[in-house]
Amino acid sequence: MTILRRAGAVIVGMIVAFLLVAGAEGIAHKIFPPPPGTNMQDMAQVKAFVATLPLSVLLIVLTGWLIATFVATWLAARIAGTPIPGYIVGGLLLCAGIANAFMIPQPVWFSIASIVIYISATWVGARAGARQQSAYA
Repeated sequence: MTILRRAGAVIVGMIVAFLLVAGAEGIAHKIFPPPPGTNMQDMAQVKAFVATLPLSVLLIVLTGWLIATFVATWLAARIAGTPIPGYIVGGLLLCAGIANAFMIPQPVWFSIASIVIYISATWVGARAGARQQSAYA
């Protein structure tokens, strides 16, 4: 039963992360949508669009990723009662963030900040979630 609880914790954590990231990125696109006619499948056009994004929009995205990673890893650790599922969720999010950095042209500082965010929010979220669980057990 423990393995099912831990696997479920990872699944729930990933779903929550996906929803929070989608929400943050949706807000960013509402604030600063791509110009009409922009083909988001054409990497040259994507790179040109990203280059025009104001700092505030990039910070909204990074903040969303920070919140999503913390909440998802905290929740996974809280459900499982151990930080390991939180670390798994964080590792998966880190892999997605690295893939994102390679697939979508973005400033180097943004890629570095996202990696730092994924690692630090995972460490804090998973530890906090597991600690809270043990305090109530």
